[in-house]
Amino acid sequence: MNAQETLQRTQETETLARKLAHVYWIGGSPCSGKSSIVSRLQEQANLVTYSCDEAFGRHAQAAERDTAPTLFKVTHMDWETLWMRPVETLFQDEVQVYREEWRLIVDDLLALPSDRPIVAEGAALMPGLVHGILSDPRQAIWVVPSETFQREIYPKRGDWVDEILSQCSQPEQALRNWMDRDVAFARHVSARARDLALAVLTVDGSRSIDENATIVAAQFAFKDTR
Repeated sequence: MNAQETLQRTQETETLARKLAHVYWIGGSPCSGKSSIVSRLQEQANLVTYSCDEAFGRHAQAAERDTAPTLFKVTHMDWETLWMRPVETLFQDEVQVYREEWRLIVDDLLALPSDRPIVAEGAALMPGLVHGILSDPRQAIWVVPSETFQREIYPKRGDWVDEILSQCSQPEQALRNWMDRDVAFARHVSARARDLALAVLTVDGSRSIDENATIVAAQFAFKDTR
């Protein structure tokens, strides 16, 4: 990378930080209650919300093999092929998928109105990526479940989990791989956020959703406008 490329990338980052200064970021790992926290915040303040999970299907459909090879590969696998791979491969692919999706997420946020605060939420919001365009570290937090909480709660999240596992030849092994991947991802996200001096909230079931939402609202300095 030459000096001119470095300058251009720095200028682009600064421009994005200015354009997205009204965005608040809730990253983390699955099964931490991020979506429920966002619902509580939306009830309390005049917010626009953006869900990475809801956008993922659209981004996957737009993915091309040349420009987003891992996203393309993963979203064209059946559940058996996906979940019976080694855990390290599952983890590395998840991280790479989110890197490839990042620009699509940023483009979505740039297209939204900027006259109200936006809360963006999802596991795809990797600490290193968000940090690069963050105006204020108080506008971001990563919410992750403890390992015990995740392994206990995730299989109970709905019939869709059973539907996925029913399509695997070894459902119990598939679930172990799935949970082990998410445990590894949670550890990675927590460590990276802390390395960057960004806020992390660990969810272990000892607090209610409302209590967790209060912690996040305090982090963002949101006021209850109801």
